[in-house]
Formats: sequence, structure tokens, C-alpha cells
Amino acid sequence: MDHSCGGYCPGALSAPLRALIESSVLNISSAIVYARPGTDQVLREQLPQMPGVEVHAASEDGKIIVTIEAENDRAAIDLYEALGRLDDVLNVAMIFQQTESHPDQELEQCK
Repeated sequence: MDHSCGGYCPGALSAPLRALIESSVLNISSAIVYARPGTDQVLREQLPQMPGVEVHAASEDGKIIVTIEAENDRAAIDLYEALGRLDDVLNVAMIFQQTESHPDQELEQCK
């Protein structure tokens, strides 16, 4: 078997193992949603209705700053694609992305 991937071949993982790995990861990202001129107010009301999407700011020129929380990378990709398909969205640009492998555990304060 060719292991040009360094011995770890993501495609070789069984579906249950892949699901277990993905289920323990939280994908957090921020993005700019570019609204069609004159439609940013409609989008600012529509975006928070999407699961995991929160609007934080908007500019007068139609840029809307959002954060996105998804259960795993695949869910984040699906959400970005759904945002891009909204009628009044011209473009979506990811600004920041972080993956939390143990979102249920909080860091202990340094002493």
C-alpha cells in the first residue's frame, strides 16, 4: 500500500471513526458577508436565523461581520455554502477559523 500521505490517509478512516473524530470538534470562524447594495438590513435580520450564525457589525457599504459555529469542518463548509447561496449575498470571505478539539473543556486559570 502506498503511504505517500505520511502513513495517515484520511480517506482510509472508517465512517464510524471519521464521525467520532468530527463529532468532538467545534469549528469557529468569522467572515465578512458582502450584501447586494441596499439589502444589508434584510440580511442582518435573516442571517441570525441560520443555526450557528451571529451578526456582530455592519458597515454602510454592505459588509456584515458574522461569526459561525459549527459541529465540525463539514458542517462549517455547508454553512458557508448556504450563506453564499442567499439571494442578496454577493460574496462571503472567511477572516478567521479555529478548531476546538475539546469544546466541552475549559482551560484552567494559570496560578
